[in-house]
Amino acid sequence: MNIWHDLRADMVRKEEYTVFTANSIGNTAILSFDGNSGLLCLDHVGDPNIGAPNNTGFLPRTCTPQGLPIATVLLCNAPLPAMTLVRCRPVGLIVLHLEHGGVRKMLLSAACADEFWSACLTVEEIPTAHRKALVRYLRYDQQVVGQPAASVEFQGLEQAERYFDACQKDYLIRYCGMRPQEVEKAASDNNGI
Repeated sequence: MNIWHDLRADMVRKEEYTVFTANSIGNTAILSFDGNSGLLCLDHVGDPNIGAPNNTGFLPRTCTPQGLPIATVLLCNAPLPAMTLVRCRPVGLIVLHLEHGGVRKMLLSAACADEFWSACLTVEEIPTAHRKALVRYLRYDQQVVGQPAASVEFQGLEQAERYFDACQKDYLIRYCGMRPQEVEKAASDNNGI
């Protein structure tokens, strides 16, 4: 089974979706997704004193411009093991503006099963200290991989949903053989995609 392609389509909607986790709170060994196998692989190892402040994961049945599933930061109080399926809903979008001019985007997702974070509806409701810790870690991690971030921006739910829609449409075109017109028609008919 390749988790990127084999998850049921109805489990990935912009209002609520299933994320498969990659990195757990506190991890210093960072895993990335291998699209060919559908497995996680060791990407890099960071400083043993600097652990991730959040779980991270990927959204099946989406495809970013880099050809990978959407990466997401999970708002959840418990460390989750890799390859755990977690029901989430979007809260916002994190945009890392890289020094070389590129951009890296990550959805900010609230775990539905976490009583505290499931009540968080907007980026503004995330405690300032938590956002600052996340920015520090993301800047550190980008430095480790040799792609320093010039700035980190938090965007709202509307931007997150637009990014999700674009990446889901791209997935349907690339991997499901749909033509752009078919994808647009399905979206406008409210049949879901």
